[in-house]
Amino acid sequence: MAALCLCVTPVARAAQAKRERISFQQALSLALGHNRVLRAAEFASAAAGRDVGVARGAMLPSLDALETYSNTNNPTLVFSNLLNQQDFAASNFNLERLNYPASFQNFQSMIRLTQPLFTGGRLWASLAASRDAADAARWRAIRTRQEIEFEVVQAYYGAVMTEERVGVLDRALAAARAHRRQARNLYKHGMVVKADMLRAEVMEGTFEQERNVAANQLLTAWDALAHVLGTEERPVAPIASPPELERVAAAPPPDLKALIAQGLAMRPELKIAQSQVDQAEQNLKIARAGYLPSLSVSAAYENDSKTFSRAGNSYSVFVAGQLNLFNGLATDSQVGAAMERLARARELRDELRHGIALEIEKAYHALAAASENLDVARRNATYASDAARILEDRYGSGLATSVAVLDAETARKRAAMQLVEARVAVLVTRAALKLASGQLNPGDER
Repeated sequence: MAALCLCVTPVARAAQAKRERISFQQALSLALGHNRVLRAAEFASAAAGRDVGVARGAMLPSLDALETYSNTNNPTLVFSNLLNQQDFAASNFNLERLNYPASFQNFQSMIRLTQPLFTGGRLWASLAASRDAADAARWRAIRTRQEIEFEVVQAYYGAVMTEERVGVLDRALAAARAHRRQARNLYKHGMVVKADMLRAEVMEGTFEQERNVAANQLLTAWDALAHVLGTEERPVAPIASPPELERVAAAPPPDLKALIAQGLAMRPELKIAQSQVDQAEQNLKIARAGYLPSLSVSAAYENDSKTFSRAGNSYSVFVAGQLNLFNGLATDSQVGAAMERLARARELRDELRHGIALEIEKAYHALAAASENLDVARRNATYASDAARILEDRYGSGLATSVAVLDAETARKRAAMQLVEARVAVLVTRAALKLASGQLNPGDER
């Protein structure tokens, strides 16, 4: 780590000094508390839960208070307002006053109670549909959480891999500088040609360029991690060389059939798709309710007065039934559209099942390949390191060429990078398989 601090660019070194080093579990906790996409999904789920209350409220009695003020000389309204105020007198039968009344004002206060009695199943279906929508929103929030957890895996270990790459290049650069010094010393003593020294200079410059690029990529990787965690105002970085990276095992993945069965049982997308099918079925019931009559009861208590000083009181009770006889076949069209949407929801659900099985199979084989590659990368890193060390010793004794040494250093650098990438690939593909199979914590590597 000290070599990294000495070799990165000044900008990267300054950025690194300001960052808080956190473990993967800390990163996961930060994301679950601060990621904006996840919080938005949770708000959407909460809102859908509130919609269930709206649908339930439509089935319960509705109690309203109404206040109306009118000022009119309409003969009918003046006559009815006088009656409602219970202030009608014999003089009001005067034909002149009946036909040409003076302006008359009325304050009408009313409390009205309304209760639907029968709606052809529309309200029950609406309540069930809202529950299905809330269930879909809940599963959508769960899936969003899983995806954010996987993004944390990618961003965290992506940043780890980038920092490890910088470390590999630092070590390769240190080796290149040592070889360049050795070649220069041998050239001074006439033991090698100048071309050996120049090739060593070129290799050193090449490694230095690669390291500078990697150091600046590291800044981007750290910022990408902070964005996923939602902590842009609190710069963070993974701990250097996390222990799980060193002890990652190239274990074979579990049984594919069992994983597919698990995914089909647990994947939130299938829960969402089933909820959408259920919702479409309820919408079909709502559409078919248009063929049936509706029945409701309402009661009102009314207070009418001219100046609030003397009032007429009355009550009314209504039972209303309604049956549509013809609406231009609109109900038929609504039912047909609901049936088509139900069929579409079922097709999408079935297609999703096959797609999820294929996704699990791809992730399974990707993990198997990553595990095999890790074994190969470990062997290659050992072989490349031993070969480079041997050739360096032989070069000092004049038994190996500079080209062979440079090739060995390049191979050692490449093998070290491939080992880092292979370790990260196992962690990420393992998390991807967990995500594909619907496990709630795809990033849990403990």
